[in-house]
Amino acid sequence: MAYTWDNRVKYVVRYMYDIDNNGFLDKNDFECLALRNTLIEGRGEWSAEKYAANQKIMSNLWNEIAELADFNKDGEVSDDEFKQAVQKNCSGKGFADFPNAFKSFITTQFKTIDVNGDGIVGVDEYRLDCISRSAFASISEIDDAYNKLCTEDDKKAGGINLARYQELYAQFISNPDEKCNAVYLFGPLKEVN
Repeated sequence: MAYTWDNRVKYVVRYMYDIDNNGFLDKNDFECLALRNTLIEGRGEWSAEKYAANQKIMSNLWNEIAELADFNKDGEVSDDEFKQAVQKNCSGKGFADFPNAFKSFITTQFKTIDVNGDGIVGVDEYRLDCISRSAFASISEIDDAYNKLCTEDDKKAGGINLARYQELYAQFISNPDEKCNAVYLFGPLKEVN
Protein backbone atom coordinates (compact mmCIF):
# COMPACT_ATOMS: atom_id res chain seq x y z
CA MET A 1 0.00 0.00 0.00
CA ALA A 2 2.94 2.35 0.53
CA TYR A 3 3.63 2.58 -3.22
CA THR A 4 0.10 3.22 -4.44
CA TRP A 5 -0.41 6.40 -6.44
CA ASP A 6 -2.67 7.76 -3.72
CA ASN A 7 -0.03 7.25 -1.02
CA ARG A 8 2.74 8.68 -3.20
CA VAL A 9 0.79 11.90 -3.77
CA LYS A 10 -0.02 12.15 -0.06
CA TYR A 11 3.70 11.64 0.60
CA VAL A 12 4.60 14.57 -1.66
CA VAL A 13 2.11 16.81 0.14
CA ARG A 14 3.17 15.76 3.62
CA TYR A 15 6.94 15.52 3.23
CA MET A 16 7.81 17.81 0.33
CA TYR A 17 5.41 20.76 0.59
CA ASP A 18 3.72 20.85 4.04
CA ILE A 19 6.80 22.23 5.76
CA ASP A 20 4.92 23.62 8.78
CA ASN A 21 3.17 20.23 9.27
CA ASN A 22 -0.30 21.67 9.73
CA GLY A 23 -1.95 19.09 7.45
CA PHE A 24 -2.59 21.27 4.41
CA LEU A 25 -0.70 23.46 1.97
CA ASP A 26 -0.82 27.22 2.22
CA LYS A 27 1.29 30.27 1.40
CA ASN A 28 3.34 29.88 4.61
CA ASP A 29 4.64 26.47 3.50
CA PHE A 30 6.10 27.99 0.35
CA GLU A 31 7.63 30.93 2.19
CA CYS A 32 9.32 28.40 4.49
CA LEU A 33 10.44 26.34 1.49
CA ALA A 34 12.17 29.40 0.00
CA LEU A 35 14.27 29.83 3.15
CA ARG A 36 14.88 26.09 3.55
CA ASN A 37 16.01 25.64 -0.07
CA THR A 38 18.29 28.67 0.11
CA LEU A 39 20.08 27.33 3.16
CA ILE A 40 20.31 23.77 1.84
CA GLU A 41 21.59 24.88 -1.57
CA GLY A 42 24.18 27.10 0.13
CA ARG A 43 25.09 24.36 2.63
CA GLY A 44 24.21 26.74 5.45
CA GLU A 45 25.64 29.89 3.87
CA TRP A 46 23.24 32.77 3.37
CA SER A 47 22.77 34.38 -0.03
CA ALA A 48 20.21 37.17 -0.34
CA GLU A 49 20.24 36.78 -4.14
CA LYS A 50 19.49 33.04 -4.01
CA TYR A 51 16.84 33.68 -1.38
CA ALA A 52 15.14 36.25 -3.60
CA ALA A 53 15.20 33.79 -6.51
CA ASN A 54 13.81 31.02 -4.31
CA GLN A 55 11.12 33.33 -2.96
CA LYS A 56 10.01 34.06 -6.51
CA ILE A 57 10.01 30.36 -7.47
CA MET A 58 8.07 29.35 -4.36
CA SER A 59 5.62 32.24 -4.62
CA ASN A 60 4.90 31.29 -8.22
CA LEU A 61 4.58 27.65 -7.22
CA TRP A 62 2.10 28.46 -4.45
CA ASN A 63 0.07 30.72 -6.77
CA GLU A 64 -0.05 28.02 -9.43
CA ILE A 65 -0.90 25.26 -6.95
CA ALA A 66 -3.60 27.44 -5.40
CA GLU A 67 -5.02 28.14 -8.87
CA LEU A 68 -4.92 24.46 -9.85
CA ALA A 69 -5.92 22.89 -6.53
CA ASP A 70 -7.64 25.29 -4.12
CA PHE A 71 -11.07 24.40 -5.43
CA ASN A 72 -13.00 26.01 -2.55
CA LYS A 73 -10.74 29.12 -2.57
CA ASP A 74 -10.08 29.07 1.18
CA GLY A 75 -6.33 29.72 0.88
CA GLU A 76 -5.52 26.11 1.80
CA VAL A 77 -4.98 23.00 -0.31
CA SER A 78 -5.95 19.72 1.31
CA ASP A 79 -4.56 16.30 0.38
CA ASP A 80 -7.71 15.58 -1.60
CA GLU A 81 -7.57 18.87 -3.50
CA PHE A 82 -3.90 18.31 -4.34
CA LYS A 83 -4.60 14.75 -5.53
CA GLN A 84 -7.39 16.01 -7.79
CA ALA A 85 -5.11 18.67 -9.25
CA VAL A 86 -2.27 16.20 -9.85
CA GLN A 87 -4.66 13.75 -11.47
CA LYS A 88 -6.08 16.45 -13.74
CA ASN A 89 -2.81 18.20 -14.65
CA CYS A 90 -0.06 15.58 -14.35
CA SER A 91 -1.44 12.04 -14.69
CA GLY A 92 0.13 10.19 -17.54
CA LYS A 93 2.35 13.13 -18.49
CA GLY A 94 6.10 13.45 -18.63
CA PHE A 95 8.06 16.23 -16.97
CA ALA A 96 8.00 18.47 -20.07
CA ASP A 97 4.19 18.58 -19.96
CA PHE A 98 3.87 19.51 -16.28
CA PRO A 99 2.72 22.99 -15.21
CA ASN A 100 5.69 25.41 -15.09
CA ALA A 101 5.66 25.87 -11.34
CA PHE A 102 5.83 22.11 -10.77
CA LYS A 103 8.82 21.95 -13.12
CA SER A 104 10.55 24.77 -11.22
CA PHE A 105 9.95 23.06 -7.88
CA ILE A 106 11.28 19.72 -9.12
CA THR A 107 14.41 21.34 -10.52
CA THR A 108 14.97 23.29 -7.30
CA GLN A 109 14.39 20.12 -5.27
CA PHE A 110 17.17 18.39 -7.21
CA LYS A 111 19.58 21.17 -6.23
CA THR A 112 18.82 20.60 -2.55
CA ILE A 113 19.56 16.88 -2.86
CA ASP A 114 22.74 17.31 -4.95
CA VAL A 115 24.61 18.68 -1.94
CA ASN A 116 28.06 18.49 -3.51
CA GLY A 117 26.85 20.31 -6.64
CA ASP A 118 28.32 17.81 -9.13
CA GLY A 119 25.05 17.39 -11.07
CA ILE A 120 24.55 13.79 -9.90
CA VAL A 121 22.62 12.41 -6.92
CA GLY A 122 24.76 9.56 -5.68
CA VAL A 123 23.90 7.04 -3.01
CA ASP A 124 25.39 9.24 -0.24
CA GLU A 125 23.16 12.20 -1.17
CA TYR A 126 20.16 9.90 -1.63
CA ARG A 127 20.69 8.55 1.89
CA LEU A 128 20.81 12.06 3.34
CA ASP A 129 17.65 13.04 1.49
CA CYS A 130 15.80 9.93 2.71
CA ILE A 131 16.69 10.38 6.37
CA SER A 132 15.65 14.04 6.28
CA ARG A 133 12.01 12.91 5.96
CA SER A 134 11.69 9.43 7.49
CA ALA A 135 13.12 7.18 10.19
CA PHE A 136 15.02 4.04 9.24
CA ALA A 137 16.61 1.38 11.42
CA SER A 138 18.94 0.02 8.76
CA ILE A 139 21.06 1.55 6.00
CA SER A 140 20.23 -1.47 3.85
CA GLU A 141 16.59 -0.28 3.60
CA ILE A 142 17.75 2.93 1.95
CA ASP A 143 20.45 1.33 -0.19
CA ASP A 144 18.03 -1.34 -1.44
CA ALA A 145 15.59 1.39 -2.51
CA TYR A 146 18.40 3.28 -4.29
CA ASN A 147 19.40 0.13 -6.15
CA LYS A 148 15.79 -0.44 -7.22
CA LEU A 149 15.54 3.20 -8.35
CA CYS A 150 18.69 3.28 -10.45
CA THR A 151 19.07 1.74 -13.87
CA GLU A 152 22.36 0.29 -15.06
CA ASP A 153 22.99 3.56 -16.93
CA ASP A 154 22.40 5.53 -13.70
CA LYS A 155 24.86 3.31 -11.87
CA LYS A 156 27.49 3.73 -14.61
CA ALA A 157 27.06 7.52 -14.38
CA GLY A 158 27.52 7.44 -10.60
CA GLY A 159 23.90 8.31 -9.83
CA ILE A 160 20.91 10.25 -11.08
CA ASN A 161 21.37 13.42 -13.14
CA LEU A 162 18.88 16.29 -13.32
CA ALA A 163 17.05 15.12 -16.46
CA ARG A 164 16.62 11.64 -15.02
CA TYR A 165 15.47 13.07 -11.66
CA GLN A 166 12.88 15.21 -13.44
CA GLU A 167 11.44 12.21 -15.27
CA LEU A 168 11.51 10.05 -12.14
CA TYR A 169 9.67 12.73 -10.17
CA ALA A 170 7.11 13.04 -12.97
CA GLN A 171 6.57 9.28 -12.88
CA PHE A 172 6.39 9.30 -9.08
CA ILE A 173 3.30 11.51 -9.12
CA SER A 174 1.81 10.66 -12.51
CA ASN A 175 2.31 6.93 -13.06
CA PRO A 176 -0.17 4.67 -11.21
CA ASP A 177 2.10 1.61 -11.62
CA GLU A 178 3.26 0.55 -8.15
CA LYS A 179 6.13 -1.43 -9.65
CA CYS A 180 7.82 1.34 -11.66
CA ASN A 181 11.26 2.16 -10.29
CA ALA A 182 10.27 5.81 -9.73
CA VAL A 183 8.31 4.79 -6.62
CA TYR A 184 11.70 4.65 -4.84
CA LEU A 185 12.66 8.25 -5.65
CA PHE A 186 12.27 9.35 -2.03
CA GLY A 187 13.40 6.10 -0.45
CA PRO A 188 11.40 3.27 1.02
CA LEU A 189 7.96 4.75 1.63
CA LYS A 190 5.68 4.27 4.58
CA GLU A 191 1.90 4.63 4.44
CA VAL A 192 0.81 8.21 5.01
CA ASN A 193 -2.24 8.59 7.26
